[in-house]
Amino acid sequence: MKPNEILLRCFAERKEDYWQAFCIDLCLGVQGESLKEVQRKLHEQVADYLQDILDGEDRPYAAQLLRRKSPMPIVAKYHLISAMNHIHRWKKSAFAFRDAMPLKLAS
Repeated sequence: MKPNEILLRCFAERKEDYWQAFCIDLCLGVQGESLKEVQRKLHEQVADYLQDILDGEDRPYAAQLLRRKSPMPIVAKYHLISAMNHIHRWKKSAFAFRDAMPLKLAS
């Protein structure tokens, strides 16, 4: 990770016929048909969210919006999936991952 990046904790899980992914550090989520699709969608959503906070009209509220955490059950699910991935289980139905996003502070 570079000094001008923010590292966000995320996870994706397969439901019956779709995938969903969450960023637990910003309380964002997406759905899609494949793991790659939800990872891409979540990355784009996080990038748009950060751009709105840091460069847009939400800039005065950046401190609060950057600390917007997910509810405890979602955070607990991330940690469970992360632990299970670490011991090589659930590799086909759930993944924990980290997404490094460029953090461009406006002057």
